[in-house]
This record gives sequence, structure tokens and C-alpha cells, in this order.
Amino acid sequence: MPTEVKYMLLWVFAAFAFIALIITLWLLNASRIQNVSVYGAPPDTAALESPHTPFIVAEDRQATTVASIAEGLPDATRFAMLLESTGVEKLIVSGQPYTVFVPTDRAVHQLPPTLLDTMTPAQLKHLVEYHVVTGRVIDVNAVDNGTVPSLSKDALNFSVNPGDQSARVNSSEVLEAYRGKNGVVYLINSVLIPPLTFTQ
Repeated sequence: MPTEVKYMLLWVFAAFAFIALIITLWLLNASRIQNVSVYGAPPDTAALESPHTPFIVAEDRQATTVASIAEGLPDATRFAMLLESTGVEKLIVSGQPYTVFVPTDRAVHQLPPTLLDTMTPAQLKHLVEYHVVTGRVIDVNAVDNGTVPSLSKDALNFSVNPGDQSARVNSSEVLEAYRGKNGVVYLINSVLIPPLTFTQ
């Protein structure tokens, strides 16, 4: 076989090998992204499933909306009042999935005494919207940490600590979970403060 033909066949083989390598790397990367993308799972999938034993197991209330669940939690009446007074409650009654983080009454009482009273209506609404994610049912049990934009357009940071088996949003620990017909509600132990609350 002539030398030129051998070199041509070698180049063709090398080109095919390179293309195969690129396709393999792309498929591996796509698979990794799908596995990490626990956030944003559609409401008709097992959005609360986690690769490990879940730290937070959701109570099934799928006959109830997330707004009704948030309003009915006995130790979160202060935040329920804020949901209603700011009008955010009306934003989370449609069919699309929502994730709502509800601070306990104790968490609200731990805020500076005059903070809520001195905030403008726009700041209060921004504060409440920071506790809501629209279009996604978020799994706080996910192994990989992640960041998701809230309704207020500020980022929420999620993490899990296998050591103490806790799941957190920002620095707040998730205490309980309730799965409703249009999303999930998480009871948390501190109020989430958006970055722009004091500058609006």
C-alpha cells in the first residue's frame, strides 16, 4: 500500500476517533447535568426524591394548594399574615409549581423588633417574594449544592450537610416539608433576608 494512502487512512482514523471522543464527552456531560438538575423537576415527577436517604421527608397534602398549606401551619401565622397583606398569596394559587419557604413564628420574632414595622410595602413584598420560587419543585435533600432565583429575582442558596443530616436554604435550616397539589412548602427556622431589602 502506498505511503500516501497509509497516511490518509491514518488521518481518517484519527478524525473519527476525535469525533467519537467529543460525542462521548458531550453525552457524559449531559448525563451529569441531568443528574444534578434536581431543582426544576416538573410537578408530575418525583421531585422530592434524592440520590441518598432524604433528610427531610415531605408530608403528603396533595389535595391542598401551597398557599393553603402555608396559611394553615400553626407555628407560622406571622408569615401567613405577610403572605396575605403583601398580595403574594394571590400569586401562588395558579397551577404552575411553587416552592415556598415559611419561617416559623419564633423565627419572625427573632428579627429586630421594629424591622417589619419600618419597612415600606414594597420592601415587605420583596421580603415575602424572596421566600417563593416559581415554576419549580425544589428538592432540599439534593446532594449537590445549588442556587435558584426566587420570585423577588434574588438568588437562594441550597446546601445539605450529611454530617448533621440537615438541609438548608441560605443559612436557614429546613424543619418540615409539605407536598401540595401545586408545589411544596418548607418550614424553616429563620427569615430569609433578600440583599436589597434595605435599599428599596
